[in-house]
Amino acid sequence: MRDFICAYFGKDWTITARGFANSQEAEKHGLFMMPTPGCFGFAVIAENDLQEGWQLRLERSMLSPINRVVKDDLNNYKIVSY
Repeated sequence: MRDFICAYFGKDWTITARGFANSQEAEKHGLFMMPTPGCFGFAVIAENDLQEGWQLRLERSMLSPINRVVKDDLNNYKIVSY
């Protein structure tokens, strides 16, 4: 079973909301959070239940071309600019 995650971000922060049933619900949450002051965008991520792999759902995300999603050793996601 897959877990869908919404990671929304600002200049120097990323907040990760987990537990959505599908990518549409995660996208809806990201769109709801967009009016938050300082929020630059969001990423929808599909993660399998074993947390062995994850996939960015770019068609459901709102990211600029200079943003990328990274995962750290503690299974947290962060949006960074390069």
